[in-house]
Amino acid sequence: MSDAAVERLEKIEEQLDGLLIERLVLHADNKMKALIWQGVLGGSVPGGQTANDFVELAVEKTLKWAQGGEGGRKWNYSEQPDLLLHLKSVVDSDVNHAAESWENRNFLSEARMTKTGPDGQEFNMMMTIAAEFPTPSEACTAAEVELARERLLFQFFDFLADDPQLQKVMELLFDGITKSAEQAGRLGISDTEMYVVKKRLSRQIEKFKQANAKTIAEAKANA
Repeated sequence: MSDAAVERLEKIEEQLDGLLIERLVLHADNKMKALIWQGVLGGSVPGGQTANDFVELAVEKTLKWAQGGEGGRKWNYSEQPDLLLHLKSVVDSDVNHAAESWENRNFLSEARMTKTGPDGQEFNMMMTIAAEFPTPSEACTAAEVELARERLLFQFFDFLADDPQLQKVMELLFDGITKSAEQAGRLGISDTEMYVVKKRLSRQIEKFKQANAKTIAEAKANA
């Protein structure tokens, strides 16, 4: 890693802590509540993204820039020394992009599709569309679906054999420990290091998906 990259990472680590993350999540949550999502004010974001997801993405983009990677988000700390303000601008940009996306503008949430009939009873308009063919879930038992998912998870765990730290992250996820702060504590690393680890895990997931595209497609078809 170059001296410049080390300096940039040090600048980030000087300010990136749990309190900053909490303030950033609150900012992202308030931003999301003020926008229309799938036809509902403050509704569900397409893809299920949460305030935490947008915060993690903002930090990952900034870390990618610091490390010299492509697609990162530059932080000009000489002109804007406050990391929180920089990350807020990244979050705002990503949230606005999601709100303006084709999916958000063209799909309505279940809440938006729910109407009240003359008799006062609620009904979902999608339920009025007849299902001429059985759904994949009807064609495959729940046990078979669960077995396929477990098999994929174990295959991915083996795929990470050369990276024990990522295997440890997977073990934490299996145990229901999903919060980044708690994961970092269990691993004995800083919040900044945890984001780097998650970024590495994301890359490995993409590699695994590419290497097992057919198997994953079959699992999804039976889900």
